[in-house]
Amino acid sequence: MRRNKLKVPIALGVAASLSVGIPVSAVARTPEFGKTAEEWARLRDNVLEYEEIEDLVYEYNTTVLNNALTYSRENARDRREVAADYLEAADNALTAYEYTSDPSLLVTANQAEQAAENNVLEGDRTASMIGYRQIEKGIAKQAQTAMNTYYQLQYQLTALEKNRALLEATVTSVQGRKSQGMATQADVLNAQQSVQSADAQIIAMKSQIEDTRQNLIIMLGWKQGDTPEIRPMPIVNMDRITAMNVEEDTQKALAADYTLQLDQRKMNNSLTDANRNIYKKTVDEDKQKIAAAVSDGYQKVIQAKSNYEEAILNEEVETKNWNAANIKHQLGTISAMEYLQAETALVSAQMDRQVKNLELFQAMENYDWLIKGVR
Repeated sequence: MRRNKLKVPIALGVAASLSVGIPVSAVARTPEFGKTAEEWARLRDNVLEYEEIEDLVYEYNTTVLNNALTYSRENARDRREVAADYLEAADNALTAYEYTSDPSLLVTANQAEQAAENNVLEGDRTASMIGYRQIEKGIAKQAQTAMNTYYQLQYQLTALEKNRALLEATVTSVQGRKSQGMATQADVLNAQQSVQSADAQIIAMKSQIEDTRQNLIIMLGWKQGDTPEIRPMPIVNMDRITAMNVEEDTQKALAADYTLQLDQRKMNNSLTDANRNIYKKTVDEDKQKIAAAVSDGYQKVIQAKSNYEEAILNEEVETKNWNAANIKHQLGTISAMEYLQAETALVSAQMDRQVKNLELFQAMENYDWLIKGVR
């Protein structure tokens, strides 16, 4: 993709708090010699492919670049030195209290001791790297989901536009019936209001599509006004479901989970047994949540697969109905309105099948992200 200076920084909750928060020039994070010319050409063209999202986030996302810069500038003091400074401040406050009996010094001492315990990850550069890596992968997951959503909305828009055409034809039909005394003015107004409602839905859907597109490309390094080509989503591979094993995948998720890694470091870095036990409880809860998330993620895949298969069957039914309506229309045995109704039902079923296909793909991706440590 072509890279220019980014004007809109990304803010993602904790990501925003850990990033520098300033715009950065869209220069790749990896040195030029770090990739082949072909790899750079693929990332720098004006085309977005789903498979390159993780690389684009790593190289060009504002938050990720700012966090990498922050990491390189972070104080390299060992966490034990940081804790020692807090504890020394506490000792000094207690010594001063012995001479002055100033109760505020006791408060200061307690605060310093608590700070030594609370900031168990301060000075732990490994923990910083884990945290920044967690943010990076979370953004990649968000971008992948946004691209999937972008195409789901496109399919839903197609169905809305086809239904709008049917509603508009209905207005003409009702007006014709009114001229023959078979419908009232209220019937005409109701039909016209249905078209207006459909128009409002279409406008809202187009706005949502554009918002999703802009959020997606900005996360990946483009500017707001850029118009990269967004290639189609990958084809769903059903073999991925067969390869899922909840028990084995749970163990992989436990080993990879970023939140669990950070909480384990807090436990290991803790200065007192009491706080170490508190963090141990958090670690145990993390493990339970991870196991539950993997199991739930698998069930969502199975449900999405069932929904997709149901959508396929529905499309087959509507295809048969349309084929029958098409023959009857050619023979002149059904009206143009009846034919349009069959055609609209078919398009709706086709688009629903496409949406359910992408929902299944997303459920698979969410499951895989759990295995890679991102909840």
